[in-house]
Amino acid sequence: MDGGKLMIEKFDGSDYGFWRMQIKDYLYGKDLWQPLENKSIGMAEAEWKVLDRKAMSVIRLPLSRNVAFHTAKEKTTKGSYDAAAV
Repeated sequence: MDGGKLMIEKFDGSDYGFWRMQIKDYLYGKDLWQPLENKSIGMAEAEWKVLDRKAMSVIRLPLSRNVAFHTAKEKTTKGSYDAAAV
């Protein structure tokens, strides 16, 4: 942690297991886990889309340019998460 902020290392395609663990923990800690499991439990569609987009940004922002390229066409958190495992 740097000044109280949680830091997730840029994922460059190596050590996917470590990156996956960090992302999952972060998503659960921020209550953004539902999109990762593709479960919109009791949510309106508009609410779900916002939650899914928030979670997708958590997954995409710590990706290196080369890995992010593989997630660019994905429309969901789950799709981006799976595509990062190149």
